[in-house]
Amino acid sequence: MGLGAFLALSLFLFIGFHSVLQLSSNHFQCTLTQPAFTLRWIHSVEKELWQENFQISGQQLLLTSTQFKTFGAGTPSNGKGVMSKEGWLHYSVELFLPVLNWVVSRNVESTLITEQGQWLIFKDFDDYSEIKIQVIRLPLWQYFIQESCDDYFEQP
Repeated sequence: MGLGAFLALSLFLFIGFHSVLQLSSNHFQCTLTQPAFTLRWIHSVEKELWQENFQISGQQLLLTSTQFKTFGAGTPSNGKGVMSKEGWLHYSVELFLPVLNWVVSRNVESTLITEQGQWLIFKDFDDYSEIKIQVIRLPLWQYFIQESCDDYFEQP
């Protein structure tokens, strides 16, 4: 490799940035390699599954849709809903969030889903632990040395 190529690669790694999803708690931190995820849980009152779909949009999370079977507290009040044959209401949403704070619970079976599979986070974190999911910008060199969340995902 010539000096010019080496300098170009070095500049690319130290100057180039990459937006990623970071999951963190008090004693843990990893990055999601996928630009989107679904958060699934059992609603504590209605005892039905709920799902919310998020993706990176600039430097924020974008809640794009939510799916649920029953109505109650926290049900979206604006957007467009479509009922599926399976009884789910699919609701389109466009809500930007700088950070998503989630309290993990075995009772509601908090689960993250990506193309990698599903991560049963309620099994890896203590009940009532708070995790934070946010978009961060990392220099490329730092992105490559961050702990990846990928190893925690399993195929259903």
